[in-house]
Amino acid sequence: RPSCIALTAARLIAAIVFLAGVQLLFLGLIGEYLGRTFEQVKGRPLYLVESVSRSARVAGLASLVLIVGGSTYKVAALSGGGNVVAESLGGRRVFPDATGLTERRLLNVVEEMALASGVPVPPVFLLENEGGINAFAAGYSTSDAAIAVTRGTLEALTRDELQGVIAHEFSHILNGD
Repeated sequence: RPSCIALTAARLIAAIVFLAGVQLLFLGLIGEYLGRTFEQVKGRPLYLVESVSRSARVAGLASLVLIVGGSTYKVAALSGGGNVVAESLGGRRVFPDATGLTERRLLNVVEEMALASGVPVPPVFLLENEGGINAFAAGYSTSDAAIAVTRGTLEALTRDELQGVIAHEFSHILNGD
């Protein structure tokens, strides 16, 4: 899933930067401790350790501020729900008055699954430029969820297969994951 891969990559990068920041902060504290210990034992300051520890603390703190700030910004940007996610990935909303055969079939399947699962019919988006077979559900709850499907999914799958894909996406909506 391209969106899932991008999200996983973003989380991995954030985790790496976070761990690097924590390590730098930790190294700064260790460096400060060693510098003070060396100063007490030898009676003279160890300026290299002191300057490195100060730099490490600043870099660690800057990394943590950057991660918290970036995460806060992203959560605020995505607080609009599944529609925002689908549109940010290039999705085009498929409205109930769509006339294309494949789009009508998609809407019918989504409506059937919504009825069967007892949740409101979510907005449906089509990723026109994606030829692979893929779909995703996005949103924080059933009331702000959206489903997006790639063009490749509509063209390659039968109605039964499409129904299986949409049912899988509804499971994500119902389980909140």
